[in-house]
Amino acid sequence: MATFVNVNQHRYFKIGSIILLIAAGLMTLNHAVLIFVLDQPVLFTGYTAFNIYALAVIAIPFRRYEKWAWYVTWILPSGLAIAAVVSRDPRIMPFYTGVAAAGMLGLLLTMRGFFTAHDQVVQGGR
Repeated sequence: MATFVNVNQHRYFKIGSIILLIAAGLMTLNHAVLIFVLDQPVLFTGYTAFNIYALAVIAIPFRRYEKWAWYVTWILPSGLAIAAVVSRDPRIMPFYTGVAAAGMLGLLLTMRGFFTAHDQVVQGGR
């Protein structure tokens, strides 16, 4: 009896989750710094808290393959993309768009890990 495991699926999930962790981490750092740099500390404290929440979801339930975390994580790149388009601010638009695109790539790379069996093992003879 032979056992085959899809190694690429695990590799794509790992790469995608790392991309998402980096994206959420960068946004957390960005907004935490802006609390002290710009004259809107309350606004950026809220953004920082949201990004810390996203980071926690990606770090724990997302990496445990909890499907709800995959769906909820779409809020991060979607929110950044919407903010980039609505603001039309040339200073933040490229950064937000880039992080949103990276987040969407990370989510797409992890999709198979959530929507196929975790222990997708094909057993057969010879």
